[in-house]
Amino acid sequence: MCRISDALLSKNVHAEINAQASPVGAACLIKTEGKVLLVKHRLSGKLDFPGGGLVEGESLACTAHRETWEETGFNVEVKEYLSTTANGLVIFGCHIDAGIEKLPNTFDAPPWAKIEVVRLVKADPFMLDHDALRYADDLIPLRDGYTQFVIKQH
Repeated sequence: MCRISDALLSKNVHAEINAQASPVGAACLIKTEGKVLLVKHRLSGKLDFPGGGLVEGESLACTAHRETWEETGFNVEVKEYLSTTANGLVIFGCHIDAGIEKLPNTFDAPPWAKIEVVRLVKADPFMLDHDALRYADDLIPLRDGYTQFVIKQH
């Protein structure tokens, strides 16, 4: 079961997204302490959003939730649609209530994720360059999403 905010559920974002592009996957942008949580891929050694490919019958928001859990071990809440990258990756702003701020800037991925993910990294999106990312074209959507996504505290 995926966690999606009531605000996101009340919007028809899937129609909006499908009208703009043909999505191939979904991911979470997770803000923490002025940084974003990214995954470092085993094969490329580069950083990427936690996310991945769509499964038939699954909503884009649930794809972002599932893929983020698979790669990070965090049970995020998918809060809002931010953008779609040139590669067709739909980016959602996601929130974690798991004390991520207490973790170091670099830490191990969960054991089940280690086939694909080497480490989890909290990075300042404005200190990264195109070469740091698995998909260089994702730098602008990463920075735009970071400035656009505001976590409202309860």
